[in-house]
Amino acid sequence: AVAYSKLAFEMAYLKIYFPLEFFSVLLNYDTKNSYLQDIKNKGIKLLGPDINHAERGFISDKGVIYVGLGKIKGLNRKVIDEIVKERNSHGLFSGLTDFLQRMAGSDIGESDIVQLTYAGSLDHFGYNRQELKTNAASLITAMEFGGSLLSETKISAIGEMSLLDRLAHEKEVLGFTISGHPIDSLRKEIVKKGYTQINDLKADQIVKMAVMIDSIRTTRD
Repeated sequence: AVAYSKLAFEMAYLKIYFPLEFFSVLLNYDTKNSYLQDIKNKGIKLLGPDINHAERGFISDKGVIYVGLGKIKGLNRKVIDEIVKERNSHGLFSGLTDFLQRMAGSDIGESDIVQLTYAGSLDHFGYNRQELKTNAASLITAMEFGGSLLSETKISAIGEMSLLDRLAHEKEVLGFTISGHPIDSLRKEIVKKGYTQINDLKADQIVKMAVMIDSIRTTRD
């Protein structure tokens, strides 16, 4: 009991006085919604696994926490190490073409580009996620044939995927959403009408809640 009490006090101290370091380490072990909500409540920015900043695991840097590249489901683990090693050795990636040219000869493939796109890792290169997803195969093909062909490869302009699709893909590869929530546009209305939030639920109370059903499972017995 004494050991648990001592550990609880130490963790509470770190959470209050070193929240960035505390949460960046905690999230490497578990990404519970309650932890993500705690981060939001403390005003800490949680940013996606940007290939120019993210490491394999969650890290804190300049007042924000970056999701780790290792959190992206379906991304080749070897590709993660190759991205981080190349960036640390030769600096940040200046653009999509620079990224692909420098990754030539690595294990990166079409599916890796798609998973990085869904996670928002390539957002700052000036192309929307639908464009990156649609052109992933041609980009990898051009990369395999050499830098000159890659430089001449044109990315087809396509309208961005809907917010719901974008968030669904984020949740698919990360387990949670980064760039928003499907009900963000209704949040003011929800608060105004006094709906109870999950964190405020208490036993033996009748409450009114706003919920979104994203899947239904039928069980027959």
